[in-house]
Amino acid sequence: MKGSSASHAMVVFVAGAVALGSLSLFHPEADAEGMSLWEAYARGLVSITMAEETYQRGEDTVTLPVGIRVVNAAGVPVAVEEEAVLMSPHPSEPRPAGRTTQDGVLSVASIPAGGSLTYHYGEDVLRGFLADPPWWCLEEFQFTTADVAFRLGGETLPSALRPLLANRHYEGPESNTQADLWAYLRAHPAVVVGKDPLWRTVRTTAGDRVPVTLHATNVAVYTFDDAVTIDVNVTQGAIEDTVPAGWAVEEGSLSPAPDAIVELEDGSRTIRWLVDLPAALESEAENPMFPTEYETVTLSYVLVTPGLDAGRAELPRARSDMDGDGTPDAESRPALLDADAASGRPDADAGGPYAGVEGEAIPLDASASRDPDGDALEFRWDFEDDGTFETGWSSSPQAQARYTDDFSGFARVEARDATTTSTAVAAVTVSNAPPEIHGLEIASVAELRIAIAGERWHDLTLTILAEGKAVGETRIVREPGSPREQSATTGPLELRPDLGAIVEYTPGDDPANGGSNGDNPAWLTVEREGLEPMRFRHNFNVRHEGTWRWELRDLGVAVASSGLLLRAGLRDPGKDDLTATWDFGDGTVETQTFPADTAPFEIDARIAHEFPGPGSYRVQLVVRDDDGGTAAAEIPIEL
Repeated sequence: MKGSSASHAMVVFVAGAVALGSLSLFHPEADAEGMSLWEAYARGLVSITMAEETYQRGEDTVTLPVGIRVVNAAGVPVAVEEEAVLMSPHPSEPRPAGRTTQDGVLSVASIPAGGSLTYHYGEDVLRGFLADPPWWCLEEFQFTTADVAFRLGGETLPSALRPLLANRHYEGPESNTQADLWAYLRAHPAVVVGKDPLWRTVRTTAGDRVPVTLHATNVAVYTFDDAVTIDVNVTQGAIEDTVPAGWAVEEGSLSPAPDAIVELEDGSRTIRWLVDLPAALESEAENPMFPTEYETVTLSYVLVTPGLDAGRAELPRARSDMDGDGTPDAESRPALLDADAASGRPDADAGGPYAGVEGEAIPLDASASRDPDGDALEFRWDFEDDGTFETGWSSSPQAQARYTDDFSGFARVEARDATTTSTAVAAVTVSNAPPEIHGLEIASVAELRIAIAGERWHDLTLTILAEGKAVGETRIVREPGSPREQSATTGPLELRPDLGAIVEYTPGDDPANGGSNGDNPAWLTVEREGLEPMRFRHNFNVRHEGTWRWELRDLGVAVASSGLLLRAGLRDPGKDDLTATWDFGDGTVETQTFPADTAPFEIDARIAHEFPGPGSYRVQLVVRDDDGGTAAAEIPIEL
């Protein structure tokens, strides 16, 4: 963009010139029969979100993010009066670290009062797979992403592209309206211009300040196709805006300084900036999950109102004139101002639109609210616009809203001064957060219990093995009384496939009154959480030395084959019910359901399974929430 200081701006007086753009300022307030998409959005009554659709695409049933859903909370219909350009992210937003979606164009349509309308991807509308109305993709090199909310600016479709999209046809993948649009953007510069505010209220008394921001973006793409020789960059193109007669520009507010200010015969003035807008390079779109690297120029100033009659003011459209021939090639929507004669009533502004993920805090901010008399304001928030205010009155315009489920609707703020109150809403889109799996593992914990019966005073030593090495032992002596009451336990042990045990009988060092002809049956019991105990029996005999050593080196495999306990920590960031599906790798599949009772929802999922025998198994766990989000994990098991 050409830089200049305020001292270099040129003021031109034009006799007999006609101002570009509408200068008809006052009209009745918003028509009770309806309002425009841009006004409704600025009032916080409309949300625009990329949505998934399930439909028949030829022979296949597919679920794809091919819809743009417009939700209207207004009590009147909302009209898309001309092709609206949607950008993700909008130039007024910081470049996000997270998800964006394709830029698009909404065709002319109407959204019913209190209802919604879903636009469908234009090419699939042409092919008969999806219903009207269509939206058209401006961004050939990016994926669509469901649940991404659009921030609507004042950008409308450049004039050269309007007849192109009006010519609806489909002969094949390379010959159709959508392909024509992409081909145009590779071969021609295409500037879109937005203007904020889209709508706001002002006082009827003179001196109200209206910050104005223009965003100009070249949405063309520079391709390395040798067949395309047209320069798609914009060099010293004009971006213009008109200040109506009688209105003033606050001194020092023009940023950057304009290249010219043209005084028109009717007393209005045209502010002109000359800018460079290079096209995005095709090679920069290496990852279609990220937005195209468009160049945007941001221009701003503060408009100061004269004394106004109560009613509506329609400010002129900002415009682009790439070749300087005096004919705009693109325009913004006009800015709408409602002059309110009522003094003292706060002007609530809920900010937004807001987007987030369930379980996370979304900062709501009504800092743009104002009181015409400068009185201090208090605020309270209704996070779901359901009549219940989640916060009490506070001097802070900000609130942290945590939604425990996916949500598409509105948040309402109420602002009050000492005597009067006003409210405003802002669109809120909360996406589902997928569930999480933490620590899928074999959770079998066992206690080994050794018991001995028969001849008194003989002893046994139980040695615990892991990977063939001794890791612990316990000793028991047969005394008078019940064998059960004098058994010995190892305490909790991790039940591993390589777990083993050796039980040794040493009658030679027993007390003198231990019978030399003694016989001692012994039991080794494996006690496991969630599973039936497993028992092993052996008979020791003083006169048969071959019975004195009882080895169970494959104890872990034998026990595991009869059943293992598996554990996984499950978590949902919101409050979604969870379904866990276990595939044990042996042809067996089991399902568990966990109803959520809090947010975030966390549950320790445990399941016991008996494998058919030694072998290699791969246990797979898939967890699904009630909104369709999934998580998966797996663990190998060797028996």
